[in-house]
Amino acid sequence: MERITATACVLLSLTGVSGQMTVGAGTNLHLDAGTSLRVESPMTWTLEAGSTVVNNGTIVLGPSTELSEAPGAAITGSGIERTTRDLDSPLNSNDPGGLGAILTTSTAPGPTLVERGHLPITAFNGETSIARWIRITPTNNNGLGATLAFRYDVQELGSVPETEQRLHVFDGQWNWWYLPSTVNTGSSTVTTTGLDSLGSFTTFAMDLPTGMSGDNTAGGYALIGPPGEQQFLRVPDGECAGSLDFIAASGAQAANFTPQWTGGLHALPRPALASGLYRLVVNGTRGFPLLVP
Repeated sequence: MERITATACVLLSLTGVSGQMTVGAGTNLHLDAGTSLRVESPMTWTLEAGSTVVNNGTIVLGPSTELSEAPGAAITGSGIERTTRDLDSPLNSNDPGGLGAILTTSTAPGPTLVERGHLPITAFNGETSIARWIRITPTNNNGLGATLAFRYDVQELGSVPETEQRLHVFDGQWNWWYLPSTVNTGSSTVTTTGLDSLGSFTTFAMDLPTGMSGDNTAGGYALIGPPGEQQFLRVPDGECAGSLDFIAASGAQAANFTPQWTGGLHALPRPALASGLYRLVVNGTRGFPLLVP
């Protein structure tokens, strides 16, 4: 078995050379902390099945370098991989650098930094993510109308059941917001749609509550979604959400619905209300804070 260990700054710049670079089966490539590996040449860098790449430093992919990882051979370690791409037109299932953020957008993101790491994230409620996160930082980061297919490797799942993954986005402070998403085990992707902007993403095995208040979960019910955006009410199995009351800060009822929702996740109605903080009361007893922008 061949083992290559990088302990200092390494620059791979094959000027004028393009094509293929391969880490073959049985080869171990280790990057120590503080090490930078730059792959600048236009090429596909392939990690074959049976190869091992442990990145505890930084791997930088050039603007024309694509990473191709065989199932079970995805990069691991405490470091990050990153690439910067000039995305000057709308995207259609574009995976910049092959890092696993497959994007479709209605507008051009512009120059975009994509970063990927492999350490699981622990949310505010103690839930642990898979061993992959991806951060996408476009120059133009609003009105994108984006669809994200977040690719994962099964070796990264840990204790997270593959089919129960839920995509979440970081709010930039301390919380991870749930995004309605769909798992495709055939393509090893978790997909969400309708993103106005992009940020940091990972998957958890449940729909994390918003964490705005300690009572955002009550009796198995949970209000889920970024504050000020579309909210979803999780109704536990065996329960029925028969009434929804929107209560203003004054205590007056601002709106009422009788959806008769049974167990599952349901998109909350969005009545025309004045901006402010309301309280959503379910079945006359369970209350949740609700921000109307």
